[in-house]
Amino acid sequence: MGIIIPRMPKPKQFEYHPRYYDERKERLEKIKARVESELAAEKDSANYIGLQKGFLTERRASSNMKHTALKQKSSLRFIIILIAILGLFYIIAPEIFLAFWKIK
Repeated sequence: MGIIIPRMPKPKQFEYHPRYYDERKERLEKIKARVESELAAEKDSANYIGLQKGFLTERRASSNMKHTALKQKSSLRFIIILIAILGLFYIIAPEIFLAFWKIK
């Protein structure tokens, strides 16, 4: 007896036929995209240095403002936590607290 190999089905083929195809419109879109990219490249190369300097200056200024705001928030948070800890310490052990600060 011979060996029987099962027949594998072929994968389904995908066929797409557009109902309407406008070659002229497609060519015009390609040309338009190419011209726009060339104009953008020329514009970018001419203003690159100016844009870079302005961008870095703005970025530095915004970074400094964010850093200052974060520093102020962290300082305020530290003061609030310190006051809360001292208040809890006064409530738990007022004798030690008053002796430490020498308040009578």
